[in-house]
Order: sequence, then C-alpha cells, then structure tokens
Amino acid sequence: MYGTPAEETLGGKIIMLDKGYMKELDLAFMSHGSPNTSVDEKCMALENFVVTFHGVKSHAAISPEEGRSALDAALLSFHAIEMLREHVKDDTRMHYTIRNAGGPPNVVPDLTVAEYTLRSYSTKYLDEVVERFYNILKGAALMTGTTYEVQRDLPFKSKVVCHKVNDLLMANAAYENAPSIAPPRERTGSTDFGNVLYEVPGSCIRIAFTDKDAQPHSEAYLKAGKSDAAHNAIVYAAKIMADSICDVLVNPELLAQIKQEFEVAREKG
Repeated sequence: MYGTPAEETLGGKIIMLDKGYMKELDLAFMSHGSPNTSVDEKCMALENFVVTFHGVKSHAAISPEEGRSALDAALLSFHAIEMLREHVKDDTRMHYTIRNAGGPPNVVPDLTVAEYTLRSYSTKYLDEVVERFYNILKGAALMTGTTYEVQRDLPFKSKVVCHKVNDLLMANAAYENAPSIAPPRERTGSTDFGNVLYEVPGSCIRIAFTDKDAQPHSEAYLKAGKSDAAHNAIVYAAKIMADSICDVLVNPELLAQIKQEFEVAREKG
C-alpha cells in the first residue's frame, strides 16, 4: 500500500515513479469517492505551464513608445489559443489565467505571469498540442519585443484503459453490494494515477458516498467526507480491491490476460 500525496497538483505518484516505486506491481488499484460506484474509461493527460513574460517598463501616457508590454504578450498568447481551438481534436481542453498582470494601467508592464493548462485524452496527441503552444509563446514574444521563461510542471499522462480490470472491480462491487452502481465514467479530469497506469495495469474504483447532484471538490463533497457514508465507502473499496486481488491470485490466467490487454492498449497510446 502506497500513500501518494498531491494527486491533482504536484503529482506525487509521478515523483515516486521516477524514484522506482510502484513499477514492481502486477496490478495497481486505487479508490476515490463519487456520487456513483463505477470505474473510469479514461482520464485526461495534462500539461501545466507558468510563463513569465519580461518587457520594458515605461509611462503609458508620456513615453509609451519606449515600453514593451509583457501583458500584451500574455494577451496575444491567450488570443492565439482561442484561434487554436478550431484546429485541435474535440477532446482537447485549453485553459489560461493571469496570475500577475504587472501593475497599474498608466504604466506599461515589464512583467506579467500567466498560467496555462492543456489537456487531452491522448498523451501522444497532447505532446503535439504542447509543441504548438510553445510556438504561440515564441510568436507572442516576437510580436511584442518581449522575452519569456517557462516553468513546466510534471506532465500527467492519460491512463491506459484495461477493461478486464474494470470488469473485475465492478463484478466485486456487485458482490459486495456497493451502493449506487453505475456504468463506467466516460469523462473524467486528470490524475497522476494515469502515469502509474502507463507502467502497470490497473484501475480506480469509485465508491458512492454523496448525492448524485454533488459536484467533485464542492462544499457538498467536503461535508459528505465527514459522514458515515464516506467511512463506509472506504470499507467497500477495501473489500472490492481485496476481492479482486484474491481473484487474480487464484486464477493466474486472468492476470496473464490482463497484462496482455494492457500491453496492446499501451502500444496504441
């Protein structure tokens, strides 16, 4: 059993994988609270960037011609991303925000910090989008006479889906009479567990513990996390994962089939 912090921020599992942990596993299971008991079909690969643009400060009224606006560079990059949306695959997601706009409106800002998040259900395709994003940054800097530096966070991969593992977990969820059993989730966000599932086969079992209308990471989720239903969800997850481990221990052929499916799926990316 591994404790893996910072699942959706720093990516604790990615750091642990880089240190050699978890690669020795035959199967990797995790659990997560949810409005329904289900498994995921996939998750989104994610790349996050913090970009600092550097320009030249000047008075916006007296000597604007001497300035080179770092904010303009950021805004041009945002506009270019909007233009790019028309020319990427449907499952691509691109988000951005300004973390530091650079100061008052009567001064041409010499520094602006922007953050960008790029996502796709395909790790390989996201790599292509990232290359286009780098070209956007180059173009924005060239047009404004500015420079920039990029902080690239650890990349989150999309998971390699193994349907035999999903079926195994859901069969044991039914066996344990887990609450609110539902079909697999076709749309999910991003998680560093995807990186683990590029190395070994596995899946996440989501256990119902809150109302179906509650949104993830909401106040309703927070309150439900302190309930008896949340405690019961942990117990259900433990039983379901233990049952699934027993199944592959007593049926080595099942594990062989899972590994074969995993290798084929990973090759496809």
